[in-house]
Amino acid sequence: MADGEGKPEWKRRFWANTGSSYVQVVLRLILGLILFRQLFSGLSEEAFGFWSLLWSLFGYGVLLDFGFGFTAQKAVAEKMAQGDYEGLNRLLATIFWTFVGLAIGLVVTFLLLRPYFMEAVSVSPDDWSAFSRAYIIFFIGMALTFPLGLFPEVLRGLQRIDLANWVGVGNTILHFSVIVTALALNWPFPALMAISVISSLIPNIFAAFFAFKLINKLSLAPRLFEWRSVKAQMSFSIAAYLITFSNLIMAKSDQLVISLTVGVASVAIYQAGFKMGEMLNLFSVQLQAALSPAAAQLKASGDDAGLRELLLRSSRLTFVCVTPAYVLSAVYLDGLIRLLTGLEKVPVEAYWVGQALLLAIYSSQLTNSCTKRILMMCGHEKSLLRLSIIDAVLNVTVSLALVFPLGILGVALGTLIPTALIGWFFILPIALRSVELRLGNFLAFHGNGSVWPLGAFAAVVIFLQLFAPFPDDGSLWSLGWRGAVAGVPWLWFSRKLIKEMTL
Repeated sequence: MADGEGKPEWKRRFWANTGSSYVQVVLRLILGLILFRQLFSGLSEEAFGFWSLLWSLFGYGVLLDFGFGFTAQKAVAEKMAQGDYEGLNRLLATIFWTFVGLAIGLVVTFLLLRPYFMEAVSVSPDDWSAFSRAYIIFFIGMALTFPLGLFPEVLRGLQRIDLANWVGVGNTILHFSVIVTALALNWPFPALMAISVISSLIPNIFAAFFAFKLINKLSLAPRLFEWRSVKAQMSFSIAAYLITFSNLIMAKSDQLVISLTVGVASVAIYQAGFKMGEMLNLFSVQLQAALSPAAAQLKASGDDAGLRELLLRSSRLTFVCVTPAYVLSAVYLDGLIRLLTGLEKVPVEAYWVGQALLLAIYSSQLTNSCTKRILMMCGHEKSLLRLSIIDAVLNVTVSLALVFPLGILGVALGTLIPTALIGWFFILPIALRSVELRLGNFLAFHGNGSVWPLGAFAAVVIFLQLFAPFPDDGSLWSLGWRGAVAGVPWLWFSRKLIKEMTL
């Protein structure tokens, strides 16, 4: 999968995939914030709560994937590199029809549970009919989304994430426009749910169209169902699933620990600090979206030098791009929290929670982000699974140990400490050994080319702090122009590194 000059596919598609990912994320953040406020003010308190509850359940649908989606991504990259269309069709057909069976079981189960669910969440008699219809629409849509969710993974395996992203951009704009119009016209609650469910299906339908167009020999005929083809990948699927599960535990455990020890009211303070770390992570991960299929393709082709180059260049780009984002977030954290929450004064606990979680995300990006994606596709999934489980256990254990003496900051440190230790002392060394690379060479490569952009950026930030400190009543504009001023010299000196990702 290279062009006529032999350039690897991941290089040709890197900025198309990455750029479109950023466009989609930024658009979703902006329109999502506006839509959240529209829904919050346009729906009754009960309807908004029911809406939020159902869509939060949708987030747990990733656990029903059983790792098969990631397996499909890996298999597409490998088998396309090997030209094994027959094996690819058997595997994808087996996964697809397995998902269809699970979807049928899912919708039947939740439809049977409908009256018990409605009673458990205390739906009032006046809302019962409308909420019941919305419930049916939601779970039918969720069941349809489940098997169709295979096709975005196929596009990722083909390293055509840009196609899925641009469809997502158009769908996000369409969904926003229709929902806002429907709210203005006071459409019934089930109709709003139907719009959102259809919107979640549209990208997957387009992904299916592109998948069949790009792989003209692709077939999902039921006769191709062969469980043995999946059994060969079962070890990888289970590992991917359990890693996802452990990550979900880490993401959700902090709020539970705080609620059970300090009190549920402290969750709001924790969330105020947590939000910036979440946004930094969302910004950062877009850089690594294309790494998994690229690594799988290079591994299947036996291109060890290509794998080494992929790790070096992607991790250096992450270092050069994420460091300024982290520094700006840390330096202007007080102002950012005030702008995000509307608080006139940021509680000290929220500030230091934010600093700890920002550092945890930054450390994770430097050690885990690129390395994990590459290692997963190169036969190291069992080692990553062990480390993920240890990380999750340590996260909860350290949080419980520190929450009583340090309060919610102890919970944040319970995330930071295991993340940093496991990342720097285990995951990064495993990655370097896997590509036969010495730590000194790895660090030297990162230093080569990153000193000028990061040095220029640091100089401007220090100058701004000395001569134009952020005012107590600073606005979004006050933050924006400072970030832009610091970003201009960084971008100028980074242009060579950015260009190198496609050379």
